[in-house]
Amino acid sequence: MSAPMFVENVIPAACAWLAQGARVALITLVGVDGSSPRPLGSQMAVREDGVAVGLISGGCVEAALTHEAVAALADGRNRKLRYGKDSPFFDIRLPCGSGIDVLIDVNVGADLLFAMRDRQLKRQPALLCMDLECAANGDGAHLQLEVCSGTQASDSHVSGDRFVRVYNPATRLLAFGRGEIFRQLLMLTPAMGYEVVAVSPGDASGYTPPGVTRLHAPDHFEEAWSDAWTAAALLFHDHEWELPILRNLLRTDCFYIGALGSMRTQALRCEQLAAEGVGAKEIDRVKGPIGLNLGGKSPPEIAISILAEIISRRA
Repeated sequence: MSAPMFVENVIPAACAWLAQGARVALITLVGVDGSSPRPLGSQMAVREDGVAVGLISGGCVEAALTHEAVAALADGRNRKLRYGKDSPFFDIRLPCGSGIDVLIDVNVGADLLFAMRDRQLKRQPALLCMDLECAANGDGAHLQLEVCSGTQASDSHVSGDRFVRVYNPATRLLAFGRGEIFRQLLMLTPAMGYEVVAVSPGDASGYTPPGVTRLHAPDHFEEAWSDAWTAAALLFHDHEWELPILRNLLRTDCFYIGALGSMRTQALRCEQLAAEGVGAKEIDRVKGPIGLNLGGKSPPEIAISILAEIISRRA
């Protein structure tokens, strides 16, 4: 239904600019001394005319980084800079009191960026390994893309002069259902930068909104809908659709499965799954009632509570 809008648009944007013939700098957060609003490995891409995408901090250094990246593109040399604590840039201080190290790479190869983009499109994890000591040479030999299988990729990390930037597929929401909570969740989720796959039998008249896959039968399920980076939400008020969908979901690697309904509905749901031979360990994967208990009652509030729980499970 939608593509990520925030974090993982850096590489696609860089590739689009390269395809247009523009020069591009890739900026990576390679060190954090203290706390940081953004995780290690956060990135920006900057075009030679100063157009930028991505975030390195909470907005404290992005303008300065864009200026430095344009200058680095002009002279063709990589730069490793320090901002905040122990930085020579006295006019730029981080509110958290920390220090961050960033690498501005103006010589990253187009082939490498396109290979990274292709793996993202295929939802395949990858590692970008950087030799920080050699990065100043700017010949591209300091970068290597490594393929990882399954879910072995963890967090970006530093080991000596070697920095490993982990690219996992974007979190995906796989939503089944209909009604106002379903619609509100589909509206809110793209702002998180998550992919959305929405599946619905349609409303009482059979109408299915644009971008939503029509579910013609409860047991219809496609393997391509889910992987280990997928959170599934069942948002039916008429629960006869649930059991076939849950049986299929419990065969997947989804990191979260939640279903709408009361505690009584959840107990009945679990009894029905057990009666069909589903094991207790698998039944425990189904969270119900879905969402963190934030006290909200309206459809938008419930949708927010669902996203909050997905965030907590993903972390």
